[in-house]
Order: sequence, then C-alpha cells, then structure tokens
Amino acid sequence: MSQQYPPQPQQPGYGEPQQPGSNGLATTALVLGIIAVVVSFIPVLNVVVWPLAILGIVFGAIGLSKAGKVRKGKGAGITGLITSAVAIVMFFAMNALFFSAVDHASKELDKSFDSTTVGDGKSKTGGAKKSEVMKDFKITKCDVVTGDLGIKEMAIHVDYANNGDRRYSYFVEGEVLADGKKVDDFMSTAENLAPGQKFTDKHAGALVTADEIKGAKKLECKTIKASRTDF
Repeated sequence: MSQQYPPQPQQPGYGEPQQPGSNGLATTALVLGIIAVVVSFIPVLNVVVWPLAILGIVFGAIGLSKAGKVRKGKGAGITGLITSAVAIVMFFAMNALFFSAVDHASKELDKSFDSTTVGDGKSKTGGAKKSEVMKDFKITKCDVVTGDLGIKEMAIHVDYANNGDRRYSYFVEGEVLADGKKVDDFMSTAENLAPGQKFTDKHAGALVTADEIKGAKKLECKTIKASRTDF
C-alpha cells in the first residue's frame, strides 16, 4: 500500500502571475498635470501652474521609475510629465497673448482722447484740433489769496463749457508763473459734462509759498496740456 503525502502549500510566485502593486505617485502626477493644463488657460491667475506643474513633473518622474517595479502607472506617469510640461508652455503663451491684448487696448484707448499741447502751438496726437479743446475751457482766475490760517495759496478757477455733441471729461495741466518764472504746477478736471453743460472748477490750486511770489509784479496761470475724453 503506497504512502500518501499531504499536499505541499504552493509558494508565492510559482504557478500563478504576480499581482501588480499600486503606483499612487504616477496617478497624482496625472491629476496635477491635467489641473495645471486647465488652469494655464486663465491669464494672470495661471501663476498657480508653477507649483502644480513642478510637482507633476517630480511625481511623474518618480512614478515612472517605480512603474518598472510594480508594473503599474507607466502611462499615468508619462501623461503627468507631458501635461505638466504643456502647462508651463501654455502659461507663457497665454500671458504673452493677454498682455499683448492689454497693450493694444491701451493704445486704442489713448486714441479716443482728444488732446492738445499748448504753448508751442503744436497739436498732440489724439484726433481733436487745438481749437476744439481749447474753446471748451478758460482760466478765469489766477491770484494769490490768504487762507484762514494766514497761509498764502493760489486761487485758480477754470470755467468749462461743453460745446460738443456728446459727453466729455476734461483734464487740464498748467503751471504758475511769477514774473515769467515757473513756481509751481496746477491741474484741473471736469467730469462727464453733457453737451452744453457748464462747470467751474474752483479747486485747481497750487501750493505756492510766500517767498516764491514775494515781490512778484505779475502772476500767470499758463495751460500746458489739455485733453478731453468722450463717452
């Protein structure tokens, strides 16, 4: 009678395929790369692409290295590396397009200004002739007054009258002269005047000390540049 031997337990790795392990780093790289690509299309805010893409590249490289051992995650690691690199490229491309568009829009906005430079009689680019802007405002007062605290200050009044056929805002720059010598600058504005509307700016003052105008026989308020913007 033959002797029966109990069956021997099967050793792992013999007779059946080894189950692949996990590769979470490769999956993480894939997720980070996809998010980075999506965010890269949002100008300015896409600055967050950098940490996402850098982590995606690091995790993708580690996950790809690990894929050879665990036989899993090779595709995710490669995709994570590629999407992270694409996100960085898109960051530069989208921001370049955005800032180029902003620069173009700024230049177009500048063209909408009606401007003129006075003093030398030459018209500045902007579309309006010198007379079209200058006829809409006039400096009606240029004098030194004594304030409540006994401080000498300029009283400059600028009268505006919109003679155009649309709403305009005005901006006037000038300088104060004492006997022909410049002692200070002044600015004046009038906002959103309707056609035919008038406005007097009584706060276009300039800080002038008593020493600067002491003994001056003549004070002048000279316009240097005037512009108007339509709505």
